[in-house]
Amino acid sequence: MDFADILATFVRILPQALVSGVALGSVYALIAQGYYVTFTTTETLNFAQGEFLMVGALTSFSLMVLAGVPFLVAIVVVVVLMVGMGILVERVAIRPLRQLLSVGWILSTVGVSVILRQSAEIYWGREQKRVPSIFGDAPIFVAGTGIFPQEVFIIVASLLTMAGLLVFLKRSTFGKALQAVAFNPATAGLMGINVRQMVVVAYVISSILAGIAGVLIAPVIFAHAEMGALLGLKAFAAAIIGGIENPVGILVVGIGLGIAEFIVAGYNASFRDAVTFLLLILILAWRPQGLFERVTAEKV
Repeated sequence: MDFADILATFVRILPQALVSGVALGSVYALIAQGYYVTFTTTETLNFAQGEFLMVGALTSFSLMVLAGVPFLVAIVVVVVLMVGMGILVERVAIRPLRQLLSVGWILSTVGVSVILRQSAEIYWGREQKRVPSIFGDAPIFVAGTGIFPQEVFIIVASLLTMAGLLVFLKRSTFGKALQAVAFNPATAGLMGINVRQMVVVAYVISSILAGIAGVLIAPVIFAHAEMGALLGLKAFAAAIIGGIENPVGILVVGIGLGIAEFIVAGYNASFRDAVTFLLLILILAWRPQGLFERVTAEKV
């Protein structure tokens, strides 16, 4: 393939890659915001974040497809479930090990991911589950580019959720308390803030974001027990490349990775998943702190 063919292929696949890539990248960014919340507050991460997404997706399948529950009710149920799971993982897998070597909570959350994955295989089976979109499966063609309404919904819902998160962190009393704990836990405690409660809130928020991402992405990719592993890793890559303490950088990089995936898939689908981690290696070799870590002087 010569340069002219490469350029022609790029022009042909770019419109579709932009639409589908932004939708998928928004999901990466939404999951990665959970990493941001827990890391800035507790300097820990939940490496079962991808499996929380998987549970959200499969729960939406059970509710919407098997039980015939409306979409909004399914979202509420998933959010409530994620609240409980967030509290549980912080209490069991994080709190007892936070003061030990970091490898402790890393292994414990990886263990949670394995437990959730195998439990999902037992309960839902290994086969892929199709979750229909509430907007239907017929694409809308704009200038020859097919756009699925679910993709538009993913973009809008993800951006609104992330915007709501930032408003919550900057404007609400709870959000300001979280920022205080992130800045200096000891001083926050002296000021009367319940640091332990804020840590639990951080994990609850992180879990809710993953669960919502699962509900949004389920109609686009089939829901199954293994779906969370790769999505969680790609979201983690977005958080690291974007600067794990910079939510705007995470958003930009998440969307960028989604677009890059679809562009590469247009040339060779076998290399689609590898491009994220190739970019991670190259960028961190050049800028270990992430692309946007120094853009803002304060933690948002």
